[in-house]
Amino acid sequence: MPPKAVKTIRDLIFWEYAKLISGSALQDRKNYGFVMHNFKKLQSGEKKWSAVLREDLQMDPARCAYCGGTEELSNDHIVPKRECHFSEIHNIVKACRRCNSSKGDKDLIEWWGIDRRYELPRVVYGKYLKMLYLCHECRGTLDKEDINLDCKIDLFDLGAIFHDPCDPEKVRRQNLINPLLNP
Repeated sequence: MPPKAVKTIRDLIFWEYAKLISGSALQDRKNYGFVMHNFKKLQSGEKKWSAVLREDLQMDPARCAYCGGTEELSNDHIVPKRECHFSEIHNIVKACRRCNSSKGDKDLIEWWGIDRRYELPRVVYGKYLKMLYLCHECRGTLDKEDINLDCKIDLFDLGAIFHDPCDPEKVRRQNLINPLLNP
């Protein structure tokens, strides 16, 4: 459960990304003080969201992004294409046949398991958070609270937008003006 400072979807994405920053810097995604420090920098704009998204540079194209396997690799959409029509590089990782098949069209957290979220490879989770940001931005829900209406804001709110179909025409328009997609 995130702290009380996390009130919106944008905040929740920044909070989760701050945990990744903490994991990279301290090898500890649960260091509350360091996570909160980076969260506040992201939230205030002192640390630019678009400047910290460098996951694509850290991908090993010869290994499965989920398990590290090297056999029968193919592209996998972290957020299924049917859920989000942003099918650019930020949504694609290499996956072995076993991981790709078992994940199918499931949401990443649903497939991996919320109890194992700290075991998610940093690069995959970073790309997932970036896609969530883009999808919520496209749907106008970044500043919403409790999307799944369970009276709390948590990781299940992030993927709740995928229960409604994405508008491909709106995505096409967003793609032309979104600075994260066209740096």
